[in-house]
Amino acid sequence: MMKLRAIGWMMAGCALGATALGQPATKPADKSPGKAPAATAPKQSDKPKRARTSDDDVNDAMETLRSALPKAEALALKGDFDGSNRVLLDVFPEGKRTPAQKLVLGQAIYQNDRKLSYNLVKEAAEGLADNANAQFEWALSQHRAKEYEGALRAYERANELQPGNGPALGAAAECALRLGKVDRAVELWNLCSQAKLGSQQNFEQLICEVNNRDDPVARRRELVKKVSAADEAAAIDLILLDCDWPADWWVRGPHRQYLESDLALVGKWILPGGNPQVQEARCVGALAMMERPTKEKIVDVLRRARFLVDEESTMPTNPRAMVLLLKYAIRSGALSRDDTRAKLGPKILELAKTAKDRDVFEAAAFLYLDTSKQDEVDRLGWELAGDPRCAANLLAAMMRRGELKWDSPDLQKALKEFPDNGTIASLALSLGKDAGQPEKELLIRAILAEYSKFSLANRDGTVRPRADALRVFWKALAEMPG
Repeated sequence: MMKLRAIGWMMAGCALGATALGQPATKPADKSPGKAPAATAPKQSDKPKRARTSDDDVNDAMETLRSALPKAEALALKGDFDGSNRVLLDVFPEGKRTPAQKLVLGQAIYQNDRKLSYNLVKEAAEGLADNANAQFEWALSQHRAKEYEGALRAYERANELQPGNGPALGAAAECALRLGKVDRAVELWNLCSQAKLGSQQNFEQLICEVNNRDDPVARRRELVKKVSAADEAAAIDLILLDCDWPADWWVRGPHRQYLESDLALVGKWILPGGNPQVQEARCVGALAMMERPTKEKIVDVLRRARFLVDEESTMPTNPRAMVLLLKYAIRSGALSRDDTRAKLGPKILELAKTAKDRDVFEAAAFLYLDTSKQDEVDRLGWELAGDPRCAANLLAAMMRRGELKWDSPDLQKALKEFPDNGTIASLALSLGKDAGQPEKELLIRAILAEYSKFSLANRDGTVRPRADALRVFWKALAEMPG
């Protein structure tokens, strides 16, 4: 089950941020009453007291805020994000907040309110100019907002205070490159490669955190309000969002805590027998709430709902519900890909054309993979739904067959429409080099596309977005003559 990625997750992130910057977690200073008599000399074994630091202030603020987290998390779980924010903000009343308290608040409410978080972290960084954690958080806030100049300064300041944090240096390299400071970007990447702190996985998580433009919490927040006004369309979207929650670039799945709460909310406001798509979404929700969704359990739910495995192979009318039910059916073995393509392939492709839905085209592309219709499906997904995945798949297939050149209209069109797609940028780099195009410009394009979203890589049998290609491109850029 996916962990709650709201208040508690951000508090954990605060502690992890300190560790990532190379500073151990510190205990709050001893606040025991009383002091030694002035006339008593310290014993030889006594150690001098450590001077209090801003990190102590931050840790104290974290401990104070921790007591309010259960109530705030409970409100966020129910969709009351405004109430959740109030609980946290009331811990440190406005006008009396210290910079350390603002920093902790800004981190804690980031998932609930990104704009307010930005303002709090900004004020904290101004008051904690010599605190590496505060400068690092301020860099992240500006990086998320695409304020690359300020983010670069804050990353560099954090590195001055706590040198050698690899992921932070790698993020700073992106900011420098987006500002056109190529030499500085290469210098920062080299420092990142030599850094002792942080792994590639830490770096990947950080880059996804600052460059992932999805905001599912904000989406859920709006949908909950609409469901409370008996909006059936919002109820459908809310349940399906919870069933396929986008945690990051490589993890999606049911957020069962949100789903359980939102199913109850929908049941309170949306009467049965209304929009049939609400029942379709509820069917997906029933599968998503299963801890161990076996083939037998999935077949039972689908059969009772009369979807996919019934005699007519009935498809849900909601495109997103159809895609999610199809994934459950195929992954569990309730349906095979070949049987599904034979029974449902034409219907799914027709639905994709009508709905112009990227996810339905993804399902169709999966069904027709390695068949004579694969190129047709990918081209339709590109032209009708503007899906960069379909465009990249089509171009890669053309490349394998030797049909793609640098000046091919399809490649040039894709570069204009999807400048941030790593696969397309990589194809352009390879073909452009062969065609005598400026390699440095192609490398910079490919690097920035990878930062926008890593391309897929296979490691130990697991395929997901990774920074493998990005590292290769940076190495090639660093080795180019000045």
